[in-house]
Amino acid sequence: MTTTPTISIVLPTFNGATYVRESVESCLAQTFEDLEIIAVIDGSTDETEQILRSYSDPRLRIHFQANQGLPDALNAGFSLARGRFFSWTSDDNIYFPQAFAVMLRYLEEHPATAMACTDLFVIDGSGKTVSYSDNVWACFLYRAEAAALAGPYRSEFPLVEDIDFFLRLRHSAGAIDRIKHPYYKYRQHKSSLSSRYIGKRQLVSLKLHCDLVARGVEQLDLKDLFWDRLSTAALYRDYQTMNAIVDFAREQGQPFKDVLQAHSCLLKTRSGWLWNRLEIAVKSQRDKLRRSYLLFRTEHVRSVEEA
Repeated sequence: MTTTPTISIVLPTFNGATYVRESVESCLAQTFEDLEIIAVIDGSTDETEQILRSYSDPRLRIHFQANQGLPDALNAGFSLARGRFFSWTSDDNIYFPQAFAVMLRYLEEHPATAMACTDLFVIDGSGKTVSYSDNVWACFLYRAEAAALAGPYRSEFPLVEDIDFFLRLRHSAGAIDRIKHPYYKYRQHKSSLSSRYIGKRQLVSLKLHCDLVARGVEQLDLKDLFWDRLSTAALYRDYQTMNAIVDFAREQGQPFKDVLQAHSCLLKTRSGWLWNRLEIAVKSQRDKLRRSYLLFRTEHVRSVEEA
């Protein structure tokens, strides 16, 4: 491309050959065509590079680097970005064709908004729709100048680098607004990062939010935060992470550290684990019912529109 694109989409990938073609093609098929896709191959050893180089569309640019992890791959991609608006997607997720046209129009109509995001469908490894989500930041578009105010993606918070960035962006650059309609398919499967490192993510997330509270970016009840992350780690019987959470509370000098340790010991017992599992199951079922209703409502509206 010789002209400066309006939108830059970074697509970091590590051994993503299974799904990367679907992801790339969903970017190239956007109804808003003035965009570039910067694929950052983060040390892949599978067929990812061959797949990406099979495309002749000049809007797709490829950057190869040694494996450094997602935050550094994102920063590398955005250092090459030329657009006025930024986004990024994983190598296993899929945009609907109107996604960027809709988000761009929203940002142009709302100049005080730093980032627009949309609802999404959750799909499984085979592409089957299994749920609906209206509370995550996965399909989004934000202003390049807002990204400059937020700063880079931080490698010290892997697995939650996106949450960290978005919270800092909202704090320093302006509102994040949601478009209440799905324009994205978010894939959940056993080999995804979020599935493989559920336990570890609890500790990293805890440290992130403590950091953001200390910086004045967030205002949270830290005791509730520690309890929540400990309970989730306990659900998976991740005793190493549970111990690390208690140790972190002691390092931080939290006034509830001794109570937290006692609670951790309780959660390691059979009765404590069962009670914790029941509490989480009740909350999860309530959320599942809500998401099922949203999915039913969306599919019903779609069927009416197509009739």
